[in-house]
Amino acid sequence: MENILEALDPALEPILLKQTFKQGGNIVMKIGDNVIPYHHDFKFYLTTKLPNPHYAPESSVKLTLLNFTITQEGLEDQLLGITVAKERPDLEELKNNLVVSNAKMAKQLKDIESEILKLLSESTGNILDDENLINTLAQSKVTSNEIQAKADEAKKTEVMIDETRNKYRPVAFRAAILFFCVADMASVDPMYQYSMPWFVNLFMRAIDDSEKSEDIEERLKTLSDFFTCSLYENICRSLFEAHKLLFSFCVAIKILQGDGKINADEWRFFLSGSSGSKVDEPNPDESWLTAAVWGSLTSLAKLPEFDGICKTVKTQLLAWRAYFDSSETHIEPIPSGWQQKLDPLQRLCVLRCVRPDKVVPGMQEYVKHYIGTRFIEPPPFNLGQSYKDASATMPIVFVLSPGADPAEDLWKFAGEMK
Repeated sequence: MENILEALDPALEPILLKQTFKQGGNIVMKIGDNVIPYHHDFKFYLTTKLPNPHYAPESSVKLTLLNFTITQEGLEDQLLGITVAKERPDLEELKNNLVVSNAKMAKQLKDIESEILKLLSESTGNILDDENLINTLAQSKVTSNEIQAKADEAKKTEVMIDETRNKYRPVAFRAAILFFCVADMASVDPMYQYSMPWFVNLFMRAIDDSEKSEDIEERLKTLSDFFTCSLYENICRSLFEAHKLLFSFCVAIKILQGDGKINADEWRFFLSGSSGSKVDEPNPDESWLTAAVWGSLTSLAKLPEFDGICKTVKTQLLAWRAYFDSSETHIEPIPSGWQQKLDPLQRLCVLRCVRPDKVVPGMQEYVKHYIGTRFIEPPPFNLGQSYKDASATMPIVFVLSPGADPAEDLWKFAGEMK
C-alpha cells in the first residue's frame, strides 16, 4: 500500500495483528464482512512519502518501521561512484574487483576456521595422533598466510584507489547539497517535487556534456559549474516566476554552507528577524527610526559580529538617515565603516533591519556576487531543449495560467522536427 498518512485505516487491523483462524481446515482472515484465505508467506508493505512522519505507539508496535530516506553522505557516495565510473572507469572497476576479492578472501578464512573447528570437535583421543587434523592445520596456516599477504596488498591498493577517487569528491559533494536544495523547494509549493532518478540522469548528462580537461582541478571546477547551471536551467522551467530568485538564493546559500562560510545564527536572523524581546536602548530619532527598525537593530546587535552597531547609529545619525532614505539602499555602502567589516550575508541582515523592502534586490546582488549574473536571469522557455530532456516514459507537462496557449509554439516546433 503506497502513500499512507500518519493515521492508519482501521480496516487494516486484522492484517497488522495477523488475526487468523481456521475454517474448514484452511487458515483464513476476516477483513470487514469478508472471510478470505490466508497464506503463511503473505507479506504486507506500506510506504509513505511523508518527510518526517510520526506514528502513534499503538501503530508502531504492530509494524516494523524502516527509514529509507536518503542522507547527504549516502547520496554523496553514490554520486562519487558515478563520477569516478564516468571519469576513471579503470579505477572504479579496480575498486569493485577489490571489494569482491576481499569478500572472497574473508569467506576463505571463515571456511578454514570452520573446517578446523569441525575437525577438532570430531577428533577423538590424542589430537597429535590425528594425521588428517595435523595436515589440515599445516595447510590452513600456509593458506591463511597467503590470504593475509594478499589482503595486506589489497589494503595498500585500496588506499591508493581511495586517494584518487576522493579527488572527485568535491563534485559529488556539490551535487549532493544541490539535491537537498531542490528537495526543499517542495515546502514552497507541493508541485515542486523532483525524483532521484531524474536528478542522477541530469548529473550523468552533465559529466558527458561538460568540457573535458586533463588538469583534474580545472575539470572539477568546470564540471561543478556546468552541473550547477544545468540544474538551475532545468528547475527554472518548472518554477513560478515569483520563486525563481528564491531558488537561486537557496542555491548560493547551500553552496556557501557546504564550504562552511555561513554563520548559523546570522542565517537564522536573516530568516526570522528580530527575536521580539524587550528593547532596552532608547530610540535615538523616532522621526525616521520606527520602533520595528530600532527593535530589529537592537536584536541584531546581540550577535558577535554586530556588537556596537546601535552605538554607531546613535553617534552618526545623519549618515544612517541618508542610508535609510536612499532609493537604492541595497547597493549603498553601510555607514560608519560597517561595509568593510561585514560579509555579504551580514550586510543583508542589516538591510533586513533598516529597509526590509529592499531585501529582494539585495538577494539579487548576493546571488550575483557569489554564483554569477546568469543565476538571476532565468532562461526563456525553450521547447526544443525540453524535448531533448524528455523521453517515451518522461512526458512534457504544460502547467498553464489563464490565457496562456502553447499550441502555436508546439505546432511550429512539430514542423521543425519533420
